[in-house]
Amino acid sequence: MKGLPLPGALIALLLTGAAFAEDATVNRLLAAQCAQCHGTNGYALGDMDELAGESAKDLYEDLTDMKGEDRPEGIMDHQALGYNDDQIRRIASYYAGLPEDEPGSAGAGSSEGGTGFSDSEEDEEDEEDREEEHD
Repeated sequence: MKGLPLPGALIALLLTGAAFAEDATVNRLLAAQCAQCHGTNGYALGDMDELAGESAKDLYEDLTDMKGEDRPEGIMDHQALGYNDDQIRRIASYYAGLPEDEPGSAGAGSSEGGTGFSDSEEDEEDEEDREEEHD
């Protein structure tokens, strides 16, 4: 590994499946790619699925199914191809270990800006605000 900068060396170890003790930092680094669509720490905004608090078994099975597609079509099929089985297990373990509701939230709907409203309630409020502006 001589000549590789430290971050490159770490990435090389991760990608080769080097033996690590179960390490939450490594698991989080592997899951970092998922945050682009599924939100930081698995609390997604918009139409993306939230991953936080999901069953590790279900997440693992979903990712291995995506990886095993004969003809990868969606972005997730292509993303899953980049991980070996141990890395997929670590990603699933990371998201399963997070609380289902975002910390500091009031419960359901908290990932939508932390208001605690459902999408339909937020849409109704936005429409009311627009009507008031026109009056």
